[in-house]
Amino acid sequence: MYLKAISIQNYRNLEPVSMALGQGFWAVLGENGQGKSNLLEAVSVLCMGRSRKADRDRDLVRFGESFMRLEGRFSREQRGDLESVVRVSEEGKELLLFGSAVTRLAKFIGEASCVLFNSNDVEMVLGEPSGHRLFLNEALGQVNQAYLFDLGRCRRALEQKNRALKDVRKGYAPASSIGIWDTQLSQHGGRVCARRDAFLRRLGDEAARLYTRLSGGAEELETRYAPSAGMPDDPQRWTEQIAERIAERKQDEILRGIALVGPQRDDFTMTLDGADVRSFASRGQARTAALALRLAQCRIAFEDTGEWPIVLLDDVFAELDVSRRQLVAELAGEAQQVFASSASESDLPSEMQPAARVIRVCRGSIAIEENAGAVQA
Repeated sequence: MYLKAISIQNYRNLEPVSMALGQGFWAVLGENGQGKSNLLEAVSVLCMGRSRKADRDRDLVRFGESFMRLEGRFSREQRGDLESVVRVSEEGKELLLFGSAVTRLAKFIGEASCVLFNSNDVEMVLGEPSGHRLFLNEALGQVNQAYLFDLGRCRRALEQKNRALKDVRKGYAPASSIGIWDTQLSQHGGRVCARRDAFLRRLGDEAARLYTRLSGGAEELETRYAPSAGMPDDPQRWTEQIAERIAERKQDEILRGIALVGPQRDDFTMTLDGADVRSFASRGQARTAALALRLAQCRIAFEDTGEWPIVLLDDVFAELDVSRRQLVAELAGEAQQVFASSASESDLPSEMQPAARVIRVCRGSIAIEENAGAVQA
């Protein structure tokens, strides 16, 4: 899979531009604060339908403008070419595939796929469980649309349950009114947890292998699912496991007026030689673990869809030593298309530079250097 062309209008600080692209390695160069990250983010938004960084869709609109519009044309080996549009205006957000409106984000995600690496991935490893869940939802959602539908149903059941719990706590409704939402949360949540468990087993195995290569075998990385309901003895009993734990915490939930069991409180743990990464890993070890996770995500996406996702490396190489740069370049280079941003061309792996096409970004203006290498279009 690769992005054949992109059109950008009023996106953050970027000047309007339309570019024909192609397969291969694209070096996105420019000084800090010029818009390199915004360009990579725009590609990600065309795949995911939203930004990982923006709290509100409106934040993606260039200052002083009333709307923004992104349009992309993707080449897909397995499913044919794709045209996607993301538009944000004062009326809200509009998603289109082949010119037709898509009303649910879950139907948009996965049509085109990408994996975005950036410096904030360290916080994905060291940060709060919410960051782990976001990673799982993004990574799983791009390869398994059924997961997103189950997750949506689970969230709706959770919203209704929390509303019912508050009513029970205030004496407005009997405790029995919660039962229907407990059932739905257990059913939909059970499917979410089962998919997360299976995915993390595969991801953990692949990330461990990649971490060994990236670290030179210095430590052993282990990744494990840590669901709020606990692990069932039988992987077919996720629904029953959640229902049992909800029953155990029923009085606590009523007292607090909020659901305490379910996928919304899940986490996963990462250890190096048995030591918790959050508590004991150095910044360098955490960065290597994050790289291993993202590269493992790429590999699993290929295994599940038959196509490599577009790889977006946002100022990743500057923080790596030469050997890790070369290895990341080798592993990411299996993809059909790679975009790597950097303030200095010297930070890019030497193996990538001869064949790289260069995109220059200066004060939001984007231009392709026609004389800088070549790619297969």
